[in-house]
Amino acid sequence: MAIKNVILHEVTRKNDGDPVVTNLRDEENSIEGLGSKLTEQLIELFSQSTLNIGEFGVDGDSTLEPAFEQQLKRLQNKEKTFVETTKDMAERFADIIREPKLQSVKGGILAFYMYEYRENTLLAITVLNRIDGINASKDLDLSSATIIDLNRLHLGASINLTDWDEGLSTRYIKFKTGRSVEMRDYFESFIGCQRDKQAATRETSALKTAIKTYSSELGLGSDETQSKLDSAHSFIQEQQKAGKEVLLTHVANAVFPDSTDDFLAIARNDEHQLSEQIAISSAELKRYVRLSGRGKGVSISFDNELLGKTVTFENEQLIFTDIPETLKQSIIDLQREAKDND
Repeated sequence: MAIKNVILHEVTRKNDGDPVVTNLRDEENSIEGLGSKLTEQLIELFSQSTLNIGEFGVDGDSTLEPAFEQQLKRLQNKEKTFVETTKDMAERFADIIREPKLQSVKGGILAFYMYEYRENTLLAITVLNRIDGINASKDLDLSSATIIDLNRLHLGASINLTDWDEGLSTRYIKFKTGRSVEMRDYFESFIGCQRDKQAATRETSALKTAIKTYSSELGLGSDETQSKLDSAHSFIQEQQKAGKEVLLTHVANAVFPDSTDDFLAIARNDEHQLSEQIAISSAELKRYVRLSGRGKGVSISFDNELLGKTVTFENEQLIFTDIPETLKQSIIDLQREAKDND
């Protein structure tokens, strides 16, 4: 895990409607000045599982190359240097926020950096902002200071150049675009990325199906299979709380520690098609665990996915249209015995 190139450019406006001011460097920033902690912070900005995932495209057409991708190709083909490419990208960023409808966008410090992560080469761009802080001298004298805020990523994208160049994946961009629609639209337009809106739901569901399929191959019963799903649910939640990405091999180690490779073969086959990095849908993840409750002599537990299908909740009543055969037979036997005793 190492940063190979880094450069900062500034594209800002002070107040709404003010002219955009650019301050572009003519040479790269020193990597030595970053330090190991800062390097780790910059790389970890894009390791969260909650980021959007997508690919390059124009108006939903992935066969068209947006300006950002064209500039990236010139860099890859060595037609332009890293400095020249990032300056072109920063100038385009400035042109975008000069548009009449974007006069309230303030911009910020654009940090471009190339780095290696898990044997892949990536290019990241983040829009960072200055914040007011307090600094202490060696004599512990306090003074006000303006620093760059690295703790909160509002706008940023990381392009896996290895996956993009090889064309083996359509999930090579991870990005965050802020909460407002305006912010999302202009930054996605700048990068030229389009979100795979169904990726998280599809992959979370596929992982669940793979766990159930492999549990069946192991001959596990319904309760043991549910225990595996509960383990996956807990592990994924722990990863999310820690701000870490969810990796298939890590899930496999947590859920099937004694047969990790066999499970991975199932998860990666044509039916489930899971890649190493899994996008997680919070709504779909909830379907891993059973709905259950106990009280007043009643204990009920059923798979989350049955709600709205064979189990409905209407007018404060829980209605089952398909109950286990053993339960049905027990009820029939009990009613028969009660009738015989009358």
